This record gives sequence, C-alpha cells and structure tokens, in this order.
Amino acid sequence: MNFANKLAKIIKRCIVLGTIVCVLFLSLCFAFGAKLVFAMPFYDLQPEALTLRASFYTSYSSSTKERKHNIALASKSLNNVFVDVGGEFSFNKTVGERTEKRGYKKAKIISGGEFVDGVGGGVCQVSSTLYNAVLLSGLEIVEFHPHSLPVGYVAPSFDAMVNSGWADLKFRNNTHNPIIIKTFATEDRLLIEIHGQKMNETYQRESVVTSTILPLEEQIVFDELGAYPDLYEGETRQVRYAKNGYTSEGYIVKIANGKKQRKKIRTDKYGAIRGLVVQGTAKKPIDNSEENNIIESQIKNSLKLIEKLLNDKKYFDKNKFL
Repeated sequence: MNFANKLAKIIKRCIVLGTIVCVLFLSLCFAFGAKLVFAMPFYDLQPEALTLRASFYTSYSSSTKERKHNIALASKSLNNVFVDVGGEFSFNKTVGERTEKRGYKKAKIISGGEFVDGVGGGVCQVSSTLYNAVLLSGLEIVEFHPHSLPVGYVAPSFDAMVNSGWADLKFRNNTHNPIIIKTFATEDRLLIEIHGQKMNETYQRESVVTSTILPLEEQIVFDELGAYPDLYEGETRQVRYAKNGYTSEGYIVKIANGKKQRKKIRTDKYGAIRGLVVQGTAKKPIDNSEENNIIESQIKNSLKLIEKLLNDKKYFDKNKFL
C-alpha cells in the first residue's frame, strides 16, 4: 500500500470517528443540557448524573417583612447557579450589590458592633446558610468572614458574614463533576441544596463554645434627639436587650467507611451586646376634654358649698337682708 492510500485510509477513519463523537456529544446535550455537558468531564464518555450532596436550612419566622424580602431576593440569585469543575464561586459576584436600586430594603445589619438599620439586612443569613451547605458537601472553602456579634440563625463558628465592599464567601468545586446550587425560600425558612458528584462520605458540624463574654452594665440614655416622640418625660423603654458574647471553635467531622475524622476549621470571638434603655423627653400633651371635666367638677363642688352656706344660719342670716 502506497503512502497516498495509507493517508486516505487514515483520513476516512478520522471522519468516521469524528462523526461518532459528534453524535454522542449532541445526544448528551439533549439528555443533560448543553451547559452541563460542555463543563462535564468526559470519562470514557460516561458522565455521572448529579445527585444531592448535602442541604442546610435556617429559620427566620420572626423577621420583619423587609428582612424576609431581602433573603428571598438574594437566594433567588443563587438558584440554579452552576460551578464548573475546579471553578471558584463568589457570593458577591453572584448576588451582586445590595442596593435599593436593585430592590433591597432596609433591615437590621451589624455595623460597628451594633445592630442598626441598613440596606440589605438579612443577606448574611443567606450566605451563612450556603456556607453550611457547602461544608456539609465536602467542598473547599476559600474565603469566609465571621460576624462581630453572635447571630441567632446558626451556631457559633458557623456563620459567614458578607459585605458588598470587602467581605465575600468563596468556595471551590474540588470534585470531578459540576456543582449546581438550589435554593428554596418560604415565609419562615431558607433551604439550600448542593447537587453534584455522588459522595462516599458524610460530614457533620460541631460548634464548641469555649468561653462566655458577659455584657457591660445596662446603658440608660435620654432621648435628646426626639427619636421616640411617643415616649414622655418620666417614661422608659427597653430598646435593646443584653446578650452574652462567646469565643468558640468550629469543627467538621468526616465519616467514611465507619471511621470518623474530626478537624477544627475555625476559631472565633463574638462580642457581647450591651442592654439599652431610653428615657423619654417629650412633653405629654394636655387633654382638653379631661381639663374641662376637672373645671366642671370644681364648679359643681363650689356651687354645692355655696348652697350649703346659704342654708346654714350659723354662717348666713337672710333676715338681715330683708
């Protein structure tokens, strides 16, 4: 066989093989979705089906409607997010800036060691819920930040604070198949699922409080700025309750083949919250109807006294005036 015939035979085989590969590729696109197939690594052209790796939920039934709105809005940005093999996920890049222009409302946030009103309050609960779901999925955490104060929706050392400017939550897909995030926000709780390559192990979280930080003595302030116009002089109102702070440690327990492996992943310190009582300064308005009733009552009493004197000869002898 001469060189030309050999070359023609090789080209023919390549064309046949290429056609087979194209047909298989289009079949996978139809079965799994083009986006998933493009990122799916090909192991003998047999990609694994995605399964639920782990899930985690937090509750917010007592939150304000504004905070619930922010949680739902942020979680919507995470739903069906695709993280490729070896890819890095960024919460801030995925969710975007938390601004009023983008639909976020004012709710309580932690700033300067205090709970204050701020646009996007509640979004940190979304990032913390995702953080725990990612930990339970065995994925690699690249960046996280703790709050300065304890929060009620997750255990100490398992929160993940985010800020549009500098604090992010990042993780890397260190598996051999893509990761897909699923979110479900109701009126009272947020559930986040991580779907991807099947796991042969499970993970558990363990929060250990190593010490308690007691708050300072309750603070009493006068409402000099008139922030409480319905709080009158002599009246007080508890506007912030005291809460203990903590030092804590977070552990992840890996369970595989009946064996447990415990690993410390972080150490944190959360400040105590000082109680605050406001004393009113507003002048109580005069109730005119009440004042009129008092005057009327006084007049009636005076008339009764005059009538009594007129009928008493000891004080008044009417014959002297006849």
